[in-house]
Amino acid sequence: MTTKSRTYPDISYVETDTETIVNALIQGYEKIAGRTLYPADPARLFILWVADIIVQERVNIDFSAKQNIPRYAEGEYLDSLAELFKGAERLEPEKARTTLQYTLSIPLEVATTIPAGTRATPDGEIVFATLEDLTIPAGQRTGSVEAECQIEGENGNGFVPGQINQPIDVFPYYESVENITESAGGADRESDAAFYERMRESVETYSTAGPLGGYEYFAKSASALIADVKATSPKPGEVDVRVLLTGGELPGEEILKEVLDILNADTVRPLTDHVTVAAPQAVPYNIDVTYYTQEGSALSADTIAADVAAAVKSFQKWQAEKMGRDVNPSQLIALLMQTGVKRVEVRSPVFTTVEDNAVAQIGTVSVVNGGAERE
Repeated sequence: MTTKSRTYPDISYVETDTETIVNALIQGYEKIAGRTLYPADPARLFILWVADIIVQERVNIDFSAKQNIPRYAEGEYLDSLAELFKGAERLEPEKARTTLQYTLSIPLEVATTIPAGTRATPDGEIVFATLEDLTIPAGQRTGSVEAECQIEGENGNGFVPGQINQPIDVFPYYESVENITESAGGADRESDAAFYERMRESVETYSTAGPLGGYEYFAKSASALIADVKATSPKPGEVDVRVLLTGGELPGEEILKEVLDILNADTVRPLTDHVTVAAPQAVPYNIDVTYYTQEGSALSADTIAADVAAAVKSFQKWQAEKMGRDVNPSQLIALLMQTGVKRVEVRSPVFTTVEDNAVAQIGTVSVVNGGAERE
């Protein structure tokens, strides 16, 4: 049984229920004092105050004890427990990257060097700077170089080719600049939940034979944006790795390159393996639903409409957040029925099998209120 399928009991080290503690203190006092404590008794009021202090201390004790267990640990406590796992470290914030293409106004007779740190921006606020000198050979007008966002986090992601086109640093014979890849790879500090899952998966890396779980662990270490990884072996010596980002977003060239570099390291990839990294195959589906309300319902039509829209969004998120998850209209119906509608007609999606290296991707969405019906 793998760690992913294991379930563990929910434990508490000390009793923290206020009522239980108060009753125990009152019963103990009455037994010792030989008299009954009524609600307005000063001794009872004093016991209630003492109980409040005891409960607060017990909550702290219980929290502190649980920080020694990885599934309960938070923040720096979880970071400290990482020493129990092989090579597990929380992923720090990262900066988005892209490739900038610079163009000269005319071809020159000598090579032109654009120094590292030359900056460009899409909007005057978010700035990208080149990571190394770019040399455009004599007789040519264009050259490309990798650039990095100057701030950490996801704000630098998602600028499609051509959007980063405003220069900050201009040099002789400059004509234009633009990104030729979508900016990607920027991420906030890894969350406790994601780090905990990677810690558990790190045991796969003890093998030197290239286990699929090991490839998945190392791939996730490339960026905190990566939500799901699937590694398969279509034939001996071939490893196909698919990467999915948070929110069901497909990865761009920058993140795929970073994952490939990590998996091709000498300490990760066995010599006999050939590794490829790609985005998962997209399995498109549409949502076409009519829902009916019940006459005399306590919920207004606007309230139900808002709840139905939220349920549809929840289904889209659930469907896209994991590879290999079949398109399942039963899940959509279950979410819609929780909103208080009487019934639903789902014309689309229909049940569709999704392979392990694929992910469902939403197309068109049509949700119609069919009116109110009698019970």
